Amino acid sequence: MTMIDAAARAELTHGRAANPAIKVADIAYVRFAKPDLDAAARFGADFGLLPAARTADALYLRGHGVAHHCYIAERAAEAAFLGVGLVAADGRDLERLAALPGASPVESIGEPGGGKRVRLRAPNGVVVDVVHGIETVAPSPMRAALLTNTVDNKPRRNAAQRPPLAPAEVRRLGHVVLMTRDHARVLSWLLRSFGLIVSDYQVLPSAPDAGPVIAFLRCDLGTTPSDHHTVALGAGFVDAFEHAAFEVQDLDAVAMGGEYLRRQGWTRAWGVGRHILGSQIFDYWRDGDGHMLEHYADGDLFDAAVETHSTPFSKHGLAQWGPPLPADFIDTSLSPRKALQIVSALAGRGDFSLKKLVGMAKAMGR
Repeated sequence: MTMIDAAARAELTHGRAANPAIKVADIAYVRFAKPDLDAAARFGADFGLLPAARTADALYLRGHGVAHHCYIAERAAEAAFLGVGLVAADGRDLERLAALPGASPVESIGEPGGGKRVRLRAPNGVVVDVVHGIETVAPSPMRAALLTNTVDNKPRRNAAQRPPLAPAEVRRLGHVVLMTRDHARVLSWLLRSFGLIVSDYQVLPSAPDAGPVIAFLRCDLGTTPSDHHTVALGAGFVDAFEHAAFEVQDLDAVAMGGEYLRRQGWTRAWGVGRHILGSQIFDYWRDGDGHMLEHYADGDLFDAAVETHSTPFSKHGLAQWGPPLPADFIDTSLSPRKALQIVSALAGRGDFSLKKLVGMAKAMGR
């Protein structure tokens, strides 16, 4: 089982590191391996991403904001999640990261958009690029948020509400969610390496001493508010990508964008609803390889003064409203392959325990 020192334990309780190497400013991109770049481009366009660049072996997609790209697909024989990029607030931060054990030197990024990076590998093997100086682009115009009439304020008069049936117009990449067997050690590494702050923990009502099931981490921007979470880390019996989330304009963009995806034949994973932690209006979709991407709008923002909170984990604690959680969103079936993964996780170096497994099953009504 994972052993962490007393200082790391105190930092996890407090939800932030005492002296992080740097404080990242945002998320930059997610990177995938894809056997069919044309199919990846089709899903990206239907999802609301714009083309940024394409080489013989890679596809780069962007949102309507200023980031050069926020999604990378590299040609490969099999689909896979390859890693995530985070944004350094200052170029000098890259030198600080390069001094960490196992980090790469500061290197030029030989991809469209340029810039420099340091490449690190989390304790669970996930590749994390910390980047600085990637080119920005002129923002692409977006449809304005719909003018909404409320019971006390009705600014829209002599006009009907007719949102277009069209892709949702992604503005930016907002967060990534990862699963790991070694929750405490990976979480401690994220806090100490990148200065992230835990906004919320979700803990097991039946086993609170088993450790958190999910940690939602935001960037520390001081007095400037940041997204409720830029990275979320879930406890599980495999190390895996769970989903990436992209911000769109409003509820109608989420819903109409989902209707457009449905009519194009893509598979909805879960939605439309509103989360509890983070408050986002959400809609989850799967691309042709099964990778899950989320549209969201109206998320919470917190500055560094807000303390870490804990709430119970349950299948009913994921949304304020929306359709029931589908059975395959969090797969609770027990196949021989999964049984082997569970046994491996319980016998391994991580902190995934039998108490946590049983507590998670109870919380999910299994």
